[in-house]
Amino acid sequence: MRRPILAFALIVAFACFTLLLFPNALVIAAAPTHSLVKITAGPELESTNESMTIIRWTTTHPGGTNLHYGIVHYGTAATNLSQVAKSPNRRNPSQPDMIFRVRIAGLKPQTTYYYTVESTSATGVNDGVSSPIRTFKTR
Repeated sequence: MRRPILAFALIVAFACFTLLLFPNALVIAAAPTHSLVKITAGPELESTNESMTIIRWTTTHPGGTNLHYGIVHYGTAATNLSQVAKSPNRRNPSQPDMIFRVRIAGLKPQTTYYYTVESTSATGVNDGVSSPIRTFKTR
């Protein structure tokens, strides 16, 4: 009975000692395994009308799952991008880049909107990319 308790105590002591020496060890293990993704084009307005717009941007190949989500955070004030539009996008593993398109519906006519973009894998892991805040105006 004493040997399992002693073994458990040694494992716990080793884990605590490791975390004291390497406090970021758990953070490093949780980091995404894909390479650094960068926006290479956009984001930009692909099309717009009175109540809908499509935002498009291109990134380097994000790796990971074939399905990725383009996400646009938007609002009528640069300090309040509380609305979110999300669209699935499939990557082509043979292409070096990935194009994202996100449709935003239910917009008000003649209104200026502020937005920023990001993307995630199908599992919800952020691709590590986000854009500066940009604007568009509906017709």
